Amino acid sequence: MKKYRPIIVFSICLGFLFAISCSGNKQEKSKEPGEASLIEVNIEGMTCTGCEQTIQRNVGKLEGIKSIKATFTDGRAVIEYFPGTVDTLKIKDAITGSGYKVIKLSNIQP
Repeated sequence: MKKYRPIIVFSICLGFLFAISCSGNKQEKSKEPGEASLIEVNIEGMTCTGCEQTIQRNVGKLEGIKSIKATFTDGRAVIEYFPGTVDTLKIKDAITGSGYKVIKLSNIQP
């Protein structure tokens, strides 16, 4: 029995290490494909925080929008989105469908 002890101990240690490596911190995969992109949209017609909220709500409903922050004082919105899920034309349509005019849409480099 003593001659098998090192093999048994080695096998137990190997099994333990395998169990730890397979059950560690598993990261949940993103439900959105690819990297997020950032755009700035200049918008005409926003006059109050209600306008900001309307744009944020309507654009935020689109699948593939990670975040949006509209500011009526600057007349712009900064939008983080997943290009593999939603394109800029749909974003523009959501803004114009809310009653506002898109003046310019620019990519923002990270």
